[in-house]
Amino acid sequence: MTTEFAQQLFNKYLDGNITPHEEQELLNFFSSQQVPESLKAEQAYFLNIFNEKQAQQLEDTLSHKIDAWQAAERAFTPATGNTRKRRWLWAAGIAASVAVVLTVGFNQLSKPTIDLNADTFDSPELAYATTEQSLALLSKTINKGCDELEKISQITKSINDTK
Repeated sequence: MTTEFAQQLFNKYLDGNITPHEEQELLNFFSSQQVPESLKAEQAYFLNIFNEKQAQQLEDTLSHKIDAWQAAERAFTPATGNTRKRRWLWAAGIAASVAVVLTVGFNQLSKPTIDLNADTFDSPELAYATTEQSLALLSKTINKGCDELEKISQITKSINDTK
């Protein structure tokens, strides 16, 4: 194919006046390795559009097949079974919700009431003695922690001094 004829076919292609046979000739020409430098841009443009066209055709074909499969699946699956199953699931969900609400309510009502005066002392001397014991235990624990921190501080200081 001559360069001038290829240019004419490409212009017809751009105008939309090309026949399928001429489009195939143009594809064969641009797919060959013997395209002149003056038509390299047209070659890239044509092959890019041709590849997009093929991708779109493939996508359309797959879309139609998927739609057909879905239609066949819907025709095969009985609709009445699904609605009956949905009703049972809905009823089971409501029953479960009622059971949870009743369980929580029963547990809340059956809890013993807390007597706010149950942990107080009748005698002030006993209360003072218990408080003194608690504070002594707390002080002992805090002092033990402070001693450990002091040991760690001394170790850290000795390490920093050796550096």
